[in-house]
Order: sequence, then C-alpha cells, then structure tokens
Amino acid sequence: MDGERFINRPMSIALDALRFLSALGVLAVHAADFYGRAEEMPFTLRLSHGCVIVFFVLSGLVIVDSATKKAMSLRDYTIARAARILPVAVPAVLLSALVHVWLTASEGPLPQGFAAEGLRAVASSLLFLNQSPVFGAPTWGNQPYWSMAYEVWYYALFAAGFFLSGWQRIAALALMVLLAGFNIVLLFPLWLAGAWLVRSPWARSLTVRQGGIYLIGCAAMLQVIRLFDLKALLWLRDQVPFSLSMSEWVLSDYPLTATVVVALAALRPLAMAGSAWLERWEGPIRYAAGFSFSLYLFHFPLLMVMERFGPELPPGAWWMLAPIAVVTLACAAIAQGTERFTPALRRWLDRRLPHRGAGRVSIRPEPA
Repeated sequence: MDGERFINRPMSIALDALRFLSALGVLAVHAADFYGRAEEMPFTLRLSHGCVIVFFVLSGLVIVDSATKKAMSLRDYTIARAARILPVAVPAVLLSALVHVWLTASEGPLPQGFAAEGLRAVASSLLFLNQSPVFGAPTWGNQPYWSMAYEVWYYALFAAGFFLSGWQRIAALALMVLLAGFNIVLLFPLWLAGAWLVRSPWARSLTVRQGGIYLIGCAAMLQVIRLFDLKALLWLRDQVPFSLSMSEWVLSDYPLTATVVVALAALRPLAMAGSAWLERWEGPIRYAAGFSFSLYLFHFPLLMVMERFGPELPPGAWWMLAPIAVVTLACAAIAQGTERFTPALRRWLDRRLPHRGAGRVSIRPEPA
C-alpha cells in the first residue's frame, strides 16, 4: 500500500516544499553576503551549509526510493539521472563562466593564462570533477556548484553498489573512489542516511504526537550543534595536513545529518495528518519545487550581475527581499528552458541508448 512507503503522497508534497525552502535559504544567504547584509542575518553560513546537507539527505531518500520500489535497470537509472542533472547543470556552468569572463573583462585586460584556466574550470565542472584531487579546478562564478560534484558521485557510487556485482562492483567502486577523492567519499554516509529512511520500519511507525516531540528535540539539537560546529571546523583545519574543501564541516555534518533524518521521520506523520491542507496547496508547492534546482544553480551568477550593475539597496534588512524576489522570479523563468526540458531529454536518451538484457522498465519521474 502507498501508505506503507515512507514517501507517500502527503510526504512527497512536504518534501517538495522542503526542497524549495532549502534552495531559497541558500539564495537568501548569498544575497545577504553580496549586498553586505550578512551581519543582519545571523548564522547565515550555517544556514547555507545546512540547506546543502538537507539536499544530500533528500537526494539519497528520493533516489533510493525510486530505484528500489520497482525493477529499475542500470540503463534506466542512468537515463533518469542524466535527464535530471544535465539540462540544469550544463547551462548553469556555461552562464557562470560567461558572467565571470564579462565581469573580469570589465575591470581591465584579462590576465595571462586566463583562457587556459577557464577551459580547465569549465571542463572539470561539466565532468563533475571540480572537487577531484587529480582533475579538480574551481568553478567559475558559481560557488554553490561545489555540491554537484558530491551529488553526482553519490549517484554513481550508489549505482555501482546497487546494480553491479562481483568484481565489476569492486572495480567500479575503487575507480570511482579514486576519481572522486577522499573529501567527497567522506560525506557519502550523509547521502546514505537519507537512503536508510526508505527501509526503516521505525521511520514509518511514528505517531503525530511522537513526530511533534521529535521535531522539538531536533530544534534543540540544532542549537547544540551551533555551539561547537565552527570550533570543530577550525580545530580540524589545524589537525589535517591537507584541504578538506567543503568537507571541513564534517565533525558537525554527521550530527546535523542525524538531526535531519530524525526530523524527516517526524515530519511524515504530521504530513499525513495535514494531508488535506497539503493537497490543497499541492499545485503551488509542486510548481515551486519544479524550479528549485534552477534556483540553486543559477542564483549565484545572477546575484553577481545584479550586485555589480543593479541599484544600491537602501538601508534595512527588509530590502533584502527585493533581490531575493527578483532572482527567484528569474530562476522560475529560466527553469522553463532547463528543468522543464527533463522529460524530453529522458525520452530522447531512451530512444538513443540501446537496450541490453531485460526489456525497458518505466521510470517514475522523481524530483531529486
């Protein structure tokens, strides 16, 4: 029965709302930083990073739910992931590079080696190797793109472990670990924590009362994490002789992930209890979630241009709503040519990629 699955209809709507709010949270943090209002929005760095951790957990949850509930093949899985990622990631990388070149050129002559550096940055980003210890290069003009390298390698690691067997599984996993690098593998359990919710009987057994109590406990735990997360990061920097890059929050990321997992389990009975309200708002929630990926990957270059060439904001924290609203609306428009293209690309890939072994299995479109 649908109600026995962790992601039933009310929970699916609630997860879509959470996905959009997380993308909006990242936008708000970066907007405040661009316009020099970070001090008026306390704990913004924590909020942005915390939203990415929510994305990791949601990704593991939704993708594993989709892959395991029916006999999906490796081919189907690859098509689904490629059709979801490429229509947004490729334009975002190219736009970010163009904005970076434009803004750099507006300040004077381009430095020597600029073109070679740019080609390497774009190539490593398009191949999701920008965090690789061997081939990595900073992503031009799009700071949030760091998480894409993590996400895509988690998709690949899960696929190798789930769809392959024997020596093929071992060889594929070993090669992927070498290419992805230690920093990415270090946070893979965060993604798997979301996958754990798919099979956990405990996560499907909570009552509404228990869900409310657990959510209160999660809110308290977030306050506890705030007491040590930055200190732990600074301590780890002194202990580790190499850069952990965006994995340097690892000591607080694990308790934060546990908190997110418990919060999602607690949210499920509350979503079921409020199913009538959620279904009433399903249309707007689904629409907002439908451009959340574009909002996440396009907001940074858009903010770069707005901050450089747009009007100066008057004093007051409330004025931050203006650039946030403009970028949100712009990303909703951009999504018409990015995320809305996913079904067409999926059909095209399905026609082009050969079938091997068993016949094709239909794939339910999922929002991860």
